[in-house]
Amino acid sequence: MKLRRDTVTGIVGLIGCAFFLFMTQSVKQPAKLLEPGPRLLPYVAITLIAMSSIALIIKGYMDRAKEEKPYFPKGGARKITKSYLMLIIYAIAMTYLGFLITTPFATYAFIHDLKGNSEVKTVPTIIISILVTAGLYAMFVYGFQVKLPAGALFE
Repeated sequence: MKLRRDTVTGIVGLIGCAFFLFMTQSVKQPAKLLEPGPRLLPYVAITLIAMSSIALIIKGYMDRAKEEKPYFPKGGARKITKSYLMLIIYAIAMTYLGFLITTPFATYAFIHDLKGNSEVKTVPTIIISILVTAGLYAMFVYGFQVKLPAGALFE
Protein backbone atom coordinates (compact mmCIF):
# COMPACT_ATOMS: atom_id res chain seq x y z
CA MET A 1 0.00 0.00 0.00
CA LYS A 2 1.41 3.36 -1.05
CA LEU A 3 1.07 6.12 1.56
CA ARG A 4 -0.15 9.53 0.53
CA ARG A 5 2.06 12.57 0.94
CA ASP A 6 -0.17 13.89 3.75
CA THR A 7 0.17 10.67 5.70
CA VAL A 8 3.95 10.56 5.31
CA THR A 9 4.23 14.21 6.36
CA GLY A 10 2.08 13.53 9.43
CA ILE A 11 4.16 10.51 10.44
CA VAL A 12 7.41 12.45 10.02
CA GLY A 13 5.88 15.31 12.06
CA LEU A 14 4.99 12.97 14.92
CA ILE A 15 8.47 11.44 14.89
CA GLY A 16 9.94 14.96 14.99
CA CYS A 17 7.66 15.88 17.89
CA ALA A 18 8.78 12.83 19.84
CA PHE A 19 12.43 13.74 19.18
CA PHE A 20 12.01 17.37 20.22
CA LEU A 21 9.96 16.40 23.28
CA PHE A 22 12.84 14.16 24.32
CA MET A 23 15.35 16.97 23.66
CA THR A 24 13.40 19.57 25.68
CA GLN A 25 13.84 17.44 28.78
CA SER A 26 17.50 18.44 28.84
CA VAL A 27 16.81 22.21 28.81
CA LYS A 28 18.17 23.75 31.99
CA GLN A 29 16.22 26.57 33.58
CA PRO A 30 17.84 29.42 35.54
CA ALA A 31 16.98 29.38 39.25
CA LYS A 32 15.17 32.72 39.42
CA LEU A 33 13.14 32.44 36.22
CA LEU A 34 9.40 32.87 36.58
CA GLU A 35 7.28 30.03 35.28
CA PRO A 36 6.16 29.25 32.67
CA GLY A 37 8.76 31.42 30.97
CA PRO A 38 10.77 30.25 27.98
CA ARG A 39 10.28 26.56 28.79
CA LEU A 40 6.63 26.81 27.73
CA LEU A 41 7.30 27.75 24.09
CA PRO A 42 8.72 24.38 22.97
CA TYR A 43 5.79 22.53 24.54
CA VAL A 44 3.26 24.80 22.83
CA ALA A 45 5.04 24.33 19.48
CA ILE A 46 5.30 20.55 19.93
CA THR A 47 1.60 20.32 20.79
CA LEU A 48 0.56 22.35 17.73
CA ILE A 49 2.83 20.38 15.41
CA ALA A 50 1.58 17.06 16.84
CA MET A 51 -2.06 18.11 16.38
CA SER A 52 -1.33 19.18 12.80
CA SER A 53 0.50 15.92 12.12
CA ILE A 54 -2.43 13.86 13.41
CA ALA A 55 -4.79 15.91 11.23
CA LEU A 56 -2.57 15.25 8.20
CA ILE A 57 -2.54 11.51 8.90
CA ILE A 58 -6.34 11.50 9.15
CA LYS A 59 -6.68 13.59 5.96
CA GLY A 60 -4.30 11.27 4.11
CA TYR A 61 -6.29 8.25 5.23
CA MET A 62 -9.65 9.82 4.28
CA ASP A 63 -8.36 10.88 0.82
CA ARG A 64 -6.55 7.60 0.10
CA ALA A 65 -8.77 6.83 -2.92
CA LYS A 66 -8.17 10.20 -4.62
CA GLU A 67 -5.36 10.66 -7.09
CA GLU A 68 -2.53 12.94 -5.95
CA LYS A 69 -1.29 15.90 -7.96
CA PRO A 70 2.45 16.40 -8.48
CA TYR A 71 4.15 17.73 -5.34
CA PHE A 72 5.91 20.62 -7.03
CA PRO A 73 4.17 22.58 -9.75
CA LYS A 74 6.34 23.91 -12.55
CA GLY A 75 9.11 26.03 -10.99
CA GLY A 76 8.18 24.98 -7.45
CA ALA A 77 11.60 23.64 -6.48
CA ARG A 78 13.20 26.92 -7.56
CA LYS A 79 10.67 28.92 -5.54
CA ILE A 80 11.29 26.83 -2.39
CA THR A 81 15.05 27.18 -2.83
CA LYS A 82 14.65 30.95 -3.15
CA SER A 83 12.51 31.09 0.00
CA TYR A 84 15.04 28.99 1.92
CA LEU A 85 17.88 31.28 0.83
CA MET A 86 15.82 34.27 1.99
CA LEU A 87 15.53 32.65 5.44
CA ILE A 88 19.30 32.14 5.57
CA ILE A 89 19.92 35.77 4.60
CA TYR A 90 17.40 36.86 7.27
CA ALA A 91 19.22 34.81 9.93
CA ILE A 92 22.61 36.25 8.95
CA ALA A 93 21.25 39.80 8.83
CA MET A 94 19.62 39.36 12.24
CA THR A 95 22.97 38.32 13.68
CA TYR A 96 24.49 41.67 12.70
CA LEU A 97 21.52 44.07 12.66
CA GLY A 98 19.22 42.56 15.27
CA PHE A 99 15.57 41.56 15.32
CA LEU A 100 13.92 44.99 15.22
CA ILE A 101 15.77 46.20 12.14
CA THR A 102 15.72 43.04 10.00
CA THR A 103 12.26 41.62 10.73
CA PRO A 104 10.13 44.34 9.05
CA PHE A 105 12.24 44.09 5.88
CA ALA A 106 12.18 40.29 5.98
CA THR A 107 8.40 40.23 6.50
CA TYR A 108 7.97 42.60 3.55
CA ALA A 109 10.18 40.35 1.39
CA PHE A 110 8.38 37.19 2.50
CA ILE A 111 4.97 38.72 1.70
CA HIS A 112 6.17 39.54 -1.81
CA ASP A 113 7.72 36.10 -2.16
CA LEU A 114 4.51 34.33 -1.14
CA LYS A 115 2.12 36.50 -3.17
CA GLY A 116 2.20 34.19 -6.18
CA ASN A 117 0.21 35.76 -9.02
CA SER A 118 -1.68 38.11 -6.68
CA GLU A 119 -1.09 41.83 -6.65
CA VAL A 120 0.25 43.18 -3.35
CA LYS A 121 -0.03 46.86 -2.50
CA THR A 122 3.03 48.53 -0.95
CA VAL A 123 1.46 50.60 1.86
CA PRO A 124 -0.62 47.77 3.41
CA THR A 125 2.40 45.46 3.13
CA ILE A 126 4.57 47.97 5.03
CA ILE A 127 1.89 48.34 7.73
CA ILE A 128 1.52 44.57 8.05
CA SER A 129 5.30 44.16 8.28
CA ILE A 130 5.54 46.69 11.11
CA LEU A 131 2.55 45.19 12.98
CA VAL A 132 3.92 41.64 12.64
CA THR A 133 7.31 42.79 13.96
CA ALA A 134 5.68 44.58 16.90
CA GLY A 135 3.47 41.58 17.67
CA LEU A 136 6.37 39.13 17.55
CA TYR A 137 8.50 41.42 19.70
CA ALA A 138 5.76 41.76 22.32
CA MET A 139 5.06 38.02 22.29
CA PHE A 140 8.67 36.99 22.79
CA VAL A 141 9.92 39.77 25.07
CA TYR A 142 6.85 40.22 27.28
CA GLY A 143 4.96 36.96 26.86
CA PHE A 144 7.76 34.40 26.75
CA GLN A 145 10.42 36.59 28.44
CA VAL A 146 12.93 35.73 25.72
CA LYS A 147 15.60 38.27 24.83
CA LEU A 148 15.70 38.85 21.07
CA PRO A 149 18.98 39.53 19.25
CA ALA A 150 20.08 43.17 19.31
CA GLY A 151 22.68 42.64 16.60
CA ALA A 152 26.45 42.45 16.79
CA LEU A 153 26.78 45.95 15.31
CA PHE A 154 24.75 47.49 18.16
CA GLU A 155 26.17 45.68 21.18
